Amino acid sequence: MDGIYISFLWHMHQPYYKNSFTGEYLLPWTLLHGTKDYYDMGSLLEGFPGMKQNFNFVPSLLEQLEDYEHNEVDDTYLNVFRKSPADLTREDKIFMLGNFFNANWDNMVRPFPRYYELLEKRGLYCPKEALGKVTGFFTEEDLRDLQILFFMAWTDPVFYGTYDELKYLKQKGRHFSEDDKATLRNVQKEILKGTIPLYKDLARRGTVELSTSAHYHPIVPLLIDTDRAREAMPGCDLPKVRFAWPEDASRQIASGLDLFERVFGARPKGMWPPEGSVSDEALALYIENKVTWVATDEDILFESLRWGARRNDQGYIIDPEVLYKPYSFQKHGRDIKIVFRDQKLSDLISFHYQRADAKDAARDCLTRLRNIRASIGSRIAAPLVTIAMDGENAWEGYKNDGRDFLSYLYEGIIKDPGIVPVTISEYLELTNDVGSLPRCHAGSWIGHNFAIWIGNTEDNTAWAQLAKTREFLEAADPGHANEKAWESIYIAEGSDWFWWYGDQNSSDSDEIFDLLFRENCANVYRYLGKEVPERLSIPIIMEDREARPLREPINYLRPVIDGRVTNYFEWIGSGYIEGKGYGTAMHQAMTIIKDCYYGFDDANLFIRIDLDKGFMSEAQNAVFEVAIISGDEHAIEYNVRERSVKGDIPAEASFEDILEVTIPFSALGAFPKDRLEIWVSLKINDMLIDRMPQRGYLIITVPSATFEAENWMV
Repeated sequence: MDGIYISFLWHMHQPYYKNSFTGEYLLPWTLLHGTKDYYDMGSLLEGFPGMKQNFNFVPSLLEQLEDYEHNEVDDTYLNVFRKSPADLTREDKIFMLGNFFNANWDNMVRPFPRYYELLEKRGLYCPKEALGKVTGFFTEEDLRDLQILFFMAWTDPVFYGTYDELKYLKQKGRHFSEDDKATLRNVQKEILKGTIPLYKDLARRGTVELSTSAHYHPIVPLLIDTDRAREAMPGCDLPKVRFAWPEDASRQIASGLDLFERVFGARPKGMWPPEGSVSDEALALYIENKVTWVATDEDILFESLRWGARRNDQGYIIDPEVLYKPYSFQKHGRDIKIVFRDQKLSDLISFHYQRADAKDAARDCLTRLRNIRASIGSRIAAPLVTIAMDGENAWEGYKNDGRDFLSYLYEGIIKDPGIVPVTISEYLELTNDVGSLPRCHAGSWIGHNFAIWIGNTEDNTAWAQLAKTREFLEAADPGHANEKAWESIYIAEGSDWFWWYGDQNSSDSDEIFDLLFRENCANVYRYLGKEVPERLSIPIIMEDREARPLREPINYLRPVIDGRVTNYFEWIGSGYIEGKGYGTAMHQAMTIIKDCYYGFDDANLFIRIDLDKGFMSEAQNAVFEVAIISGDEHAIEYNVRERSVKGDIPAEASFEDILEVTIPFSALGAFPKDRLEIWVSLKINDMLIDRMPQRGYLIITVPSATFEAENWMV
């Protein structure tokens, strides 16, 4: 073949949001993505004969889909939805106003004029503390419209052309009734009921290959032994109580395969390791469970080969013949095939193309594929480009839920005879060009390490709690007689609880994830009829903690404090921390403070704050507060309208397009090597509407006299 094969692997995953002891779903994301993403991702292929893909369904998602299909589930969001507005309590109203606008405002709220009208009525930037006051402005009609429009926004646009009921509701637009709520709920169930049969049919026809993951999406290498984190992170802190239960890892893999077979009627050949996490020991377990193939990230391959990063300045692979083929890993005389995703293409689709015109984005992706084809030449007989990414979370950032982009992309692939879409198993049957992988680097598809899930104080505390609970369960029920207790520990082993601990990720659902993790551990004791330890009632999330920047300062700065980016170079070499506003757990947060840059010269601290452009019209009413602890506590306040700086220490500040602040180290009583704890608050009418970082503080170390020389040598 004079061309390339391409294999898309869409990873469909939701953690287990249900408290198995109470039966209550605390978060609605399985339902919402179920009506917006899962069905239409498969049905879109019907319009492109010859397009083949791979879909990975995590068992914890499948269990919940079945629950929502067949039962009137006890769901916190649905319970509020079902209530007549006259019966809503004040707490219900606060909950609605805080959570029922959790959708992409441009792509999901604005298409419904009444929905955006209600958002403006609540306030685009309404802090949690103000929600109680705002409830008084909402009539019963407002609240009923909000109940319906939230779930309508989370229904894929394609269904408004196929369901007359949805078409009617969208045309009606407002003044909804209780009967309309029942109509919408029935459509939701119909969509969900059609999802699994659709994929069964697509798999039967060979259009898609279906795969699965370990049951509750655990980080398999860390279940085997948390000490394995040190392979990729040699100096990381580890939990005080080591977790090492390889039998749990094997059980999660086997149980996932069993549940998938029950749902789809056939055992899958392949598995997506949760978070692309692999190691020698993990691959051995997949082999023991007769899995034919797994997929992970390109960096795992390069680290396994001890090559390091292998891309040039244009972002293309330097040695394409290395990446674009499968590898065989052997253990005890048997092997498993591994395909490695093209990280660049996967991330472009996941995070970047949504900002571009759909046709331009598809054209860029196709150009990159053709460039890969040209770069390979004849060095591989049948090269494979794998694009692997979350199958549900990217699309709300796209216009029309990504349908336009994907349609242009699929059409371009089908029309190009040099790009052939395949399923992974289909490809493995036709290729003879397979590399050998004698060892597998222990890491994930994020940074080829496990830093998201272990090493931070919160993460390590959670692992220690899990280890103690697991040790108790082993002693209390070694024969596995109490199935519900054992299922609870397996749920608690899921990766998602650890994802939201630490400072790398933040959402307005962090406390709920923390609660669910601790409740899953506590349920082990409840199902065994034992008293729950007091330690599991204590939140793991810490308000007072250090936030890690994406980069540290590397040189002295000399910015002009005028509230503008005076020139490109004035903040080059600064430290940087990204804004992470309180958004929903499953989609990008609405963040007002977008970025914080910081640095210093030998005498002064410099801070720069960038705001979301959509907030700039409100910025004239803003007040910035910079808090600094350097032994003593200090604070300065910059009032945008008054253009004034107040505080207990001298400082210079200015705001036009950005906020720029200068604070002398001498005013802080700070000397070289001293550590400063800093955070910045943004307030309007004395109400906090954003903070950097969201929790805790940023540590800045006062530079020594040799700072620039030290970093120049580095």
